[in-house]
Amino acid sequence: MGKIDLAIIALTLIFVLLGFFKGFVKGALSTANWLLSLVAPFILTKPVSRLLMKTAIHDRINEKVATWIASKGDAFSQPFAYEGYREQLTEAISELGLPKFLASLISDGINIADAPEGLTLSEVLAPAFSNIIVTVLAVIMIIVFFMIVFKIIISLFSKLFEKGVLGFVNRILGAGLGLVKAFIMISVLMLLVSVLSGVIPSLNEFLVADLRPESAGFGIGKYFYERNPLIEIFKGTFSLDGIFS
Repeated sequence: MGKIDLAIIALTLIFVLLGFFKGFVKGALSTANWLLSLVAPFILTKPVSRLLMKTAIHDRINEKVATWIASKGDAFSQPFAYEGYREQLTEAISELGLPKFLASLISDGINIADAPEGLTLSEVLAPAFSNIIVTVLAVIMIIVFFMIVFKIIISLFSKLFEKGVLGFVNRILGAGLGLVKAFIMISVLMLLVSVLSGVIPSLNEFLVADLRPESAGFGIGKYFYERNPLIEIFKGTFSLDGIFS
């Protein structure tokens, strides 16, 4: 048994024990919490940010941003030149310290078609920056909201499944959930190690010496290295046949 096999066994035991003591209900809800915290912003950010933009919060942020931009130099307090405005905006945003590609991205997203005459450069830039800040604020609010809601739900359900037969079943199922998490984590780590071994010779030498892929015996690390479940899923999901036909 190699070092990688021992590491896999140790990692699996840790996940199983954590799952057992945490319980299935708490573990499943915690996982759902993180998944929703990652997925929800993609779905809810736009409507939440639109609501925030109709409040005094957006106006206050816009005012502060305009003042900050104007303080960065006299050029930002000058009347905005509408002719050739894309280049002007990109250069101005770059002067604020943002990378060129990000400056181009922001300037391309600014629509001055409805902008009134006589605005200064800072007043033209401020709404774009304010919208970005409000969007980031919306993402943070969504994540915090789901974390608080799930914390309350986890606390309530954990008390229901703490004692008696339900408590024991909850812990056994929690250990099973921990085993599944360990399986996924090990698959990801071994896939990453496999990729890195192609560019790091010393890592490749260690894998060959530890896993002994040429041997006929079974090894846990060898299985994940040679028949990684993620690769099998990829093969079963995507087909590259006929892409050049």
